[in-house]
Amino acid sequence: MTTVDENEMEERRAALRVRVQSQLEASQKATESRKKAASEELVVHSSELERAVEKATVKFQEKIDELDQSDRSRILTLAASLILIGSIFGMATGALILNGNPDELLNSTLFETTDTVDVTGLAVEAVDGNGVENVTIQLLRLGTDEVIGETRTDSYGYFNFKQVITQATTLKVFSDGYVTVERDFIPEEAGVRPITMTPGDGERYENHISNNGGWTLESAVALSTAIGIITVISALIGFQAAVEVRRAKHYRRTQYLAGLSLFSRGLIVFGPLLILIGMILLVIAKEQFSDVGDD
Repeated sequence: MTTVDENEMEERRAALRVRVQSQLEASQKATESRKKAASEELVVHSSELERAVEKATVKFQEKIDELDQSDRSRILTLAASLILIGSIFGMATGALILNGNPDELLNSTLFETTDTVDVTGLAVEAVDGNGVENVTIQLLRLGTDEVIGETRTDSYGYFNFKQVITQATTLKVFSDGYVTVERDFIPEEAGVRPITMTPGDGERYENHISNNGGWTLESAVALSTAIGIITVISALIGFQAAVEVRRAKHYRRTQYLAGLSLFSRGLIVFGPLLILIGMILLVIAKEQFSDVGDD
């Protein structure tokens, strides 16, 4: 009886060990399976996160590039507008020059002449060089005896005429006991050369008018026409420069054309200033040009 009980107990222990071992193996397999599933899930999640971050980065960079492209495009548009406006000013200036009155051009500051000047002079003794007092000085219309002004020298021999028209005039100088002097001259701010009073009778003629001392009407017309034509041509070059900016193909050619358009001189300085600002903007946005961007 005892032997049977011991065998039965031994079998039960063996069966229990087998069940426990089986449970342990099953639990271990389940744990390993859960770990593997969690690891795979973590890898999947990590891979998806990396892809999402990479995709967001690409989209962000595309937005930045698109914004930069848009800004540069607006800069090009502004540059083209400034160059075009400056050239329009130049075209208007050229038209005014070509349609202007040559007489007004002759009297303009371009030739640095004044309508009237104050004339100062000195009458001196031929012998000792001292000033001669109370000498009569007359201004005569050239080629006539018409007196347009008269004065006398002071105690030092000086005389002065106010607001004398800057045109060829005759200066007549005479006094008792001296030779009368008639001098043709053009009044200038610098005054007239000293007049030498020679004792005696008679008259002495002096010509102080230079043959090439002034502008003729023909010269003024020629100069005005040349300036007007250059201005108009420069303005037309400016129009072409604005077109080249919009095309954005050849950077250097566009800058050269814009530089030439500076000679359009629109409204003296305003037109060239606008064109110059446009050229500066072209430098900022030069990457927009095909020949620069391809490099």
